Amino acid sequence: MTPQALVTALGIGMAVKEAIRAGVDRAVPFRATIPIRVAEADERWLGDALGLPPGSITSIRVLDHNSGTASRARIAVKTEADLPTHLFLKMVPRNYLQHVLMNIFRLGTKEILAYRALGDNPPVRVPRCYVAETDGFRRRSILVLEDLSETAEFRTVIDSVTRAEAEAVADAMADLHAGFWGTDRFAGDLLPLARRSATEIRIGDIIRRQFLAQITGHTADLIPEETKRQCRMFYERSGDIDAFWAAQPQTLIHGDPHLGNLFFEGAAPGFLDWQVASAGAGIRDLAYFATASVEPDLLRTIERELVERYTARLRAAGIEVDTERVWTLYRAAVTEFFLAAVCTAEAGERMQPLDVSRVGVERAVAGVLAHDSFTVLTELIDTTKA
Repeated sequence: MTPQALVTALGIGMAVKEAIRAGVDRAVPFRATIPIRVAEADERWLGDALGLPPGSITSIRVLDHNSGTASRARIAVKTEADLPTHLFLKMVPRNYLQHVLMNIFRLGTKEILAYRALGDNPPVRVPRCYVAETDGFRRRSILVLEDLSETAEFRTVIDSVTRAEAEAVADAMADLHAGFWGTDRFAGDLLPLARRSATEIRIGDIIRRQFLAQITGHTADLIPEETKRQCRMFYERSGDIDAFWAAQPQTLIHGDPHLGNLFFEGAAPGFLDWQVASAGAGIRDLAYFATASVEPDLLRTIERELVERYTARLRAAGIEVDTERVWTLYRAAVTEFFLAAVCTAEAGERMQPLDVSRVGVERAVAGVLAHDSFTVLTELIDTTKA
């Protein structure tokens, strides 16, 4: 058996293990402490989770409910306790395959850890978290969050931010990253955010190879042939890429900060969906956000200033960073959104509507071409290894 075949076999074996775990969990809910369905998050469970006296919550009504990488629901709550009348639930997805993927990539666990790390006084605006619970054996998780539907503005990847909004997001990211820069918590309670499991690594490589070896989806016409060839480094040199980024100063990063995972309250940004939060190089967040969320013609005129603004804010927080070095890392990190956008498009409508994923790929391609990002990333890796 070749090394590649062995890696594939091991990855599939680990995925099967999580598939069995998810199947059993759905079929045998006995003694589970965390609900797997919205209907199970009833008055008694919510009262107990919030530490309220029995009977404090008299009714719960589901206002709307949808499911993707997680199951989400808005609920109306009747209670005499000091609690909002509307809350937002996030829990295990209804779809079995999505449930398996959540287990493999520990999406629920990572989000729980992120909200716990952010705490009661987070450095950036996030929905207030009332409950954050996880079951390590079953891999279930549940969040009870502030309902922002009446107060916040939500957008999609199709939209674009203004210059002022981009600056506000860069400022917020600097505040987030400064708050966790070099924290020793990555060796303690946040260790799961600093390490990927062998299953995650192997399945991630399989997925990248599946989607990038031959790009044939509805956005294939947007990607130059040379870029299609270059991007294969995501699975051909995945270990080198991971090692390079792990060698940079580490902080808590969101990992997927496109416009669909942000909200605005007036001019102030906030951050949603922390399922892929991790320890990482902070500039990866800024490059990802800017490439995904700023119309390319505007971005080319402001991105250097965004990086300078970001590094200046870090220095104001007492963190020593070199702007030229961070700019080079930014150019390499533009590949991060390219990977996400192309894999999403190759997965088809089960991941995103086609018009949304097409805009994402257009912006990603514009970014990597403007910065020759794959060449920059390759040179950085090779220089580090030399």
